[in-house]
Amino acid sequence: MGSLFSSLWPLRPFRSFCTWLIRSFWSKKRTSPTKQYLNVTSIPSIILVQPSPKLIILDLNGTLVFRKKTKKTRKVTLRPFLKEFIDYLFTDGNFLVMVWTTARPENTKIMVDLIFENQKEKLIAIWSRDKFGLSKREYERHTVPFKDLDMVWNYFNSQIANGNLSKNTLKNSSELSTLDPTNTVLIDDSRFKTQLQPFNAIHPCEFDLKCSRNGDDSELKKIIKYLEVIKYQSNVAAYMKDNPFSVQEEIAGK
Repeated sequence: MGSLFSSLWPLRPFRSFCTWLIRSFWSKKRTSPTKQYLNVTSIPSIILVQPSPKLIILDLNGTLVFRKKTKKTRKVTLRPFLKEFIDYLFTDGNFLVMVWTTARPENTKIMVDLIFENQKEKLIAIWSRDKFGLSKREYERHTVPFKDLDMVWNYFNSQIANGNLSKNTLKNSSELSTLDPTNTVLIDDSRFKTQLQPFNAIHPCEFDLKCSRNGDDSELKKIIKYLEVIKYQSNVAAYMKDNPFSVQEEIAGK
């Protein structure tokens, strides 16, 4: 058993997981939803007459793009229907949009420039690996952190209270007084990163090398259809708990 463990330890993903497991155990980091969060998700969502503002948090690599890493270059392939998706988010009038990725700031900038082009100024924030509260060692290694939405809500609610949050992409900005589980959607291919607030997450299939070569990926078009329903919900987390994106698509396909 010892020799098997020793042979596996040099593998980066396995080593990263073990490091995370050990640190989580000793530091008693939260690894599951809070009771308060689960209480919010138990409040039934109702269909609104008019859509209400929602915060959309976008992951990048594996969700909107595929970033191929080689020793000489890091080629970025855009996901099919990406322009249509970005245009929808910024022109619909019901969404605030931000980026939150585990990539380093320098790599985030490359992807954001390619994805959003001249519309990147409409993003309310661009958060990279330096926004997870990682130690220097965790930052430098391949530690995979959770995306704790409490960090987002605490930061932006203080911005809203001080009148410092730009709402120029919203039709009815006065309707947004706070951000919380009822009006937030995180779009990320990773279920691991979203387990603290699992019912606020849309999980498209990972956009990887195989998908980028097939050319028949339509996940972003499906997400647009899903968001057309979400924007009329009074409680996003409750609705997505009962009608998750993946199940919704399976039902629609039957």
